[in-house]
Amino acid sequence: MTAAAVEVFGDRLALAGRFAQLLATDGVVRGLIGPRETPRLWERHLVNCGVMAELFPIGASVVDVGSGAGLPGIVLAVARPDLDITLVEPLARRTAFLTEAVDELGLDNVTVVRGRAEEVIEQVAGADIVTARAVAALDRLAGWCLPLARVGGRLLALKGASADEEIGEHRAAIERIGGGEPQIRLCGVGLIDPPATVVEIVKEREVEVGRGRSGGSSRRSSGAAADGSVRGSAGNAAGRSRQSGGGGRYGQSGRAGGSGGRAAGEGRGGGRGNKRRG
Repeated sequence: MTAAAVEVFGDRLALAGRFAQLLATDGVVRGLIGPRETPRLWERHLVNCGVMAELFPIGASVVDVGSGAGLPGIVLAVARPDLDITLVEPLARRTAFLTEAVDELGLDNVTVVRGRAEEVIEQVAGADIVTARAVAALDRLAGWCLPLARVGGRLLALKGASADEEIGEHRAAIERIGGGEPQIRLCGVGLIDPPATVVEIVKEREVEVGRGRSGGSSRRSSGAAADGSVRGSAGNAAGRSRQSGGGGRYGQSGRAGGSGGRAAGEGRGGGRGNKRRG
């Protein structure tokens, strides 16, 4: 654990530690995290994902595509309990882990949906922010993710040193599918070295996309109704945590003036009503 982790997670550091333990045990056993990654879980995975939180406005609705082991989706849910996060993952063994982790951590601000991004558009479209971490080349990633965002919403993709090259190669394709000029945002400057590289793409217009079959939804609570209308036993405590803020350096408002940000509850896109928590 590093000083950066303390800064990112604040009073939810212990909760982040519980997630790190899940990754180091069940995550390794299930093949979601390589055993060689366990010594650097905090630096390479939790903190690297957590610093993204500075780009998120208060109360934003977030869809994390290709969530895998919950990176960055669960990490963001821990660091920012005010966010409303949907984890989209097509593989059953991964969605099982995600659902169990969300239940274990009592994350009332998270929904798990099984399916590919193109299959769950009707369920999750209209998000303020869509996130992804190293799941595909930028043009393909934008093609999957931008349809899930509202117009004016953003794709935030965690990328590496080749981000500039990818932008140059795929700029035209991104524009054709409704995306604006990609921008590179460095997160965690002065906190981690090197900073996390995030490619930001604003959705400027709707573009007609093919609709796949509807993906299946997996709720945190095993007693949830089919439409996700029932909350689990951790709901009250977690709900209070969301209302009061909490978290680390980004726990209240994210970075001041984050591009594309807006206040919570202001004209979010449709299509997510059956997944909101009541």
